[in-house]
Amino acid sequence: MNKIAIIDINSTKISLLINEYLPSGNYTVIEDLSEPVRIVEDYDGEGLLRASRSAEAMSIIKMYKVICEVNEVEDIVIYASSSIKNLKNYRSFVDEIYNSIGLKVKILSEEEENVSLYMGIANSIDIAKGVAVSISGSSTKLVQYNRRNILNQTTIPVGTHQMSQLLENSSDTQSGCEAITEAFKKELSQVEWLKEIDAEFKLIGTGNAFYNVATLSRKLRKYPLDLVHNYNLTKSHFDNVYNLLKTLEIDKNKKIKGVSSDRADIFAGGVCMIKAIMETANFEDCTISNKGIKDGQMLSIIAPFTNEKPLADMLGFSLDNCVAFYDKDESHVKHVGDLALILFKQLKVLHKLSRNYVKILRIASLLHNSGRRISFYDNEKNSFAIILGSDVYGCTHRELVLSAFVASCQNINNFNLAEWIKYKDLFEEEDLEAMRKLAIIVKLANCLDKTKRKSVQDISCDILGDSVIMKTIVTQDASIEIKEAIKYAQDFKKVYKKSLEVL
Repeated sequence: MNKIAIIDINSTKISLLINEYLPSGNYTVIEDLSEPVRIVEDYDGEGLLRASRSAEAMSIIKMYKVICEVNEVEDIVIYASSSIKNLKNYRSFVDEIYNSIGLKVKILSEEEENVSLYMGIANSIDIAKGVAVSISGSSTKLVQYNRRNILNQTTIPVGTHQMSQLLENSSDTQSGCEAITEAFKKELSQVEWLKEIDAEFKLIGTGNAFYNVATLSRKLRKYPLDLVHNYNLTKSHFDNVYNLLKTLEIDKNKKIKGVSSDRADIFAGGVCMIKAIMETANFEDCTISNKGIKDGQMLSIIAPFTNEKPLADMLGFSLDNCVAFYDKDESHVKHVGDLALILFKQLKVLHKLSRNYVKILRIASLLHNSGRRISFYDNEKNSFAIILGSDVYGCTHRELVLSAFVASCQNINNFNLAEWIKYKDLFEEEDLEAMRKLAIIVKLANCLDKTKRKSVQDISCDILGDSVIMKTIVTQDASIEIKEAIKYAQDFKKVYKKSLEVL
C-alpha cells in the first residue's frame, strides 16, 4: 500500500490529509488535521504577510512534515489557494517553505480550485445535477454541474470574514443579519447563470459555514445521527437556525458553544450568506458535504481515472474501499453480496420490496461481518457501529442506518427495538418489515458461502403454496453450506410466513 499526503494552505487555515491507497484507486483516510491561521486576511497596510503569521504558518507546515515522516508517507503534495496571490510577498513565503522543508508549493488557479471542488462533491454525493458551493473566510465558490460536466463556475472574492464585519456597524443582531444577507445578495446578483437555475438542480454546501449550520440544525431537531456528510438541511430547518441566530447577542470575541470553532460573528456571517444563496436561486433544501477541494485534489492523484469523468457507481467504489481495508476475506464478502442480490431477485414475489432497497442490501451484505475486525463475539453490535462510521457514499442517512440494522440483525431474536425507536424519524412506515426481510436474505447468503470456497454459484427458488424450495447450483460439495442455511428455516418462516427447504 502507498501513502500520500496533501498539505493545503488556505486563507484562514492550513490542513493536512493523509490517505493510504492501492493501485486500484481504493483508499482510506488515515489522518485529517486542520489548524486555523489567518494568512491572507491578516496582512499589514502595504499588503504584506506579517512576519508573525508567516512564522506561525511555517511552524504548522513543519509539524505536518514530521507527521508525514512518522506515518512513512512516500509522497507529499503541498498547494496554496489562489487567494494567496493577494499578498505582495507571497513568492517569498512559498520560497521560504521550499528552503525550509524542501517542498515546492503549487498555487492553484481559481479554475483548478473549482474543478477540484466539483470532483470532491461529484464523487461523494449522489446528486446528478447540482450547484456546489464552498464558503471560506475570503471567497465563495459556486460550481454548477450535471453528473458528467461542469456547466458554470464562479469565484466571488467575498467570504465570511468580510461579511461578518457588517455586524460591527449594526445596532443589533437582527439588523446585522439582514445587512449581511442583502449585501451578499448583491454579490450573487452579478452571477448571471445563478438566476437561471431550474428546480432540477440541488444545492450542495461544503466548508465551515455549512458544517456549522448543519451541526446547530441537528442539535435543534435532536437528530439521532452524528453525521455531517449527506445531511439534508431543509428550508424549514435552516430557518430555525437563522431565527435563533437573530435572537443572540453576537460578540466577535465569543464562540457559540458546541457548534463552531469560529468566532460567533464569523458563524453569523456564514449563516446569512447561506440564506442569501438559498433565496437567490430558490433552493428548497441543501445537502451538506464534508468533501471539498483537497479531497478532489487527492482523488485526482490516487484515482486518476476520475479526472475524465466521475465515478459511475460511487456506492460500489466506497464499499470496495471499506472491504479492501477492513475485511480479510474480500473474495468471500463480495460473493456473499452477489448471492444476496440473487436471493433478493428470486424472492421478490414474497418480499415485494422495491429496487430502492437494493442499495441497502448491498451495503449490509458487504459489511455485515466488518465487526469481526474488532471482536468475533460482538460482530453484530460492532458491525452496526462500523457501518454508521464508515465513508459510504451514494446513500442517504436513512439508507445507511437501515443497512446497519440489517447487518446487525442476523439473529432476529437480537433485534433491539429501543435502538430502532431512536432512529424512527428517519424511517418510512414499511422499513421495519423490510429490514427483517433483508436481514434474512443476508444471513442465508452468508450461510451459502460458509466454507468461503464459492461452492454455491447460483440459486433458484420455487415458491409452492406454503413452501419455498431453494435449489443451489454448485461447483463442488456444498453440504456444509446447505446445512448452515437450513438452520435458519425457522427465522425465514417467522418473517416470510413460509417454510424453507434448501437443496
